[in-house]
Amino acid sequence: MKLDHYKLGQTNEQAAFENRLENREIATALINQAQQQLRVFTPDLEKSVYDDAYVIHAIEQLALRSRQTQIRVLVRDSGAATRSGHRLIELCRRHTSSIHLHITPKDIDDSDSAFLLVDNAGYIYKTISSTYKGHFNANDKLKVRELGKRFELAWEHSRPDPEMRRLFI
Repeated sequence: MKLDHYKLGQTNEQAAFENRLENREIATALINQAQQQLRVFTPDLEKSVYDDAYVIHAIEQLALRSRQTQIRVLVRDSGAATRSGHRLIELCRRHTSSIHLHITPKDIDDSDSAFLLVDNAGYIYKTISSTYKGHFNANDKLKVRELGKRFELAWEHSRPDPEMRRLFI
């Protein structure tokens, strides 16, 4: 899949992806183009996407870009990711002022979908998070607004992940 064609905030063209590699490449491409905001809604931090070195690098570069950068991650259960040494967990611990990881109550949103929202313009959406099949668009503000409302509702009822606390002895 040629991703050079998709410009965040410019290319309004929905496209599908079929596997983990494409999912990861699209996430990296969109995050690399982000200027200020990233919102991730995922049941379990999707190790094959968000534990990838290129994705982590893109997120860290965004975190370092500006004091106004806002990266928020909503997860239903981070236990397995924490136990496996997930790189996004470590990144959150290093950048506590710009990256926030919260736990979503199951009664707020019990679907198995997952999505990534970038700068109120681009998105990646998977109906079933574990399938790595979905669609994306680099400039669909209406869809991002719709998914953003869902994200914000869940964020309002979420709580910081206790796994983010580091114990220093």
